[in-house]
Amino acid sequence: MKAPPSNLPDVYSAIDAIMSELEAAPDQALGGPSAPSARANARRVAEYLLSLGDEQLPRHAGKPSTGKIAKAIAASAPRFNRQIFFTNEWSARLLSAYDEWEQFAGVTRLAAAQAIVEEKEPTNRRISDLERELLLLRAENDRLRRELAFVRGFVAASGRLP
Repeated sequence: MKAPPSNLPDVYSAIDAIMSELEAAPDQALGGPSAPSARANARRVAEYLLSLGDEQLPRHAGKPSTGKIAKAIAASAPRFNRQIFFTNEWSARLLSAYDEWEQFAGVTRLAAAQAIVEEKEPTNRRISDLERELLLLRAENDRLRRELAFVRGFVAASGRLP
């Protein structure tokens, strides 16, 4: 693993301890034949977490977004998906340790609140755009109905088309 950034000594030591424990675990404890892939997936998660530096974990509803994290890891490691966080205890432990560190030591409540606002902002903007478009279409619909009523009234009264 690469050296920790200067501002991450606590989380680096926690990740290193989990990885040391993983490497010391016998293959049978890791699922026998699937032990090499379990170790490789945990290494990928550890490398990703250590590469974040000052960035925050991608979050959804205040929790780490396993889908976004898996997508980022899968960019360099094919066949990695979010289910690994549910089936691989070591990957889940690494993510949990980093999440705890980030919540209590690395991220202020203000930064977390800003991240939530930024996450919701595109959705709110899209809703506003759709509501504006709906109002315009309703106004156009009302205008066309009035014109149609005028034409029908004119044809009924005069017997000819305008």
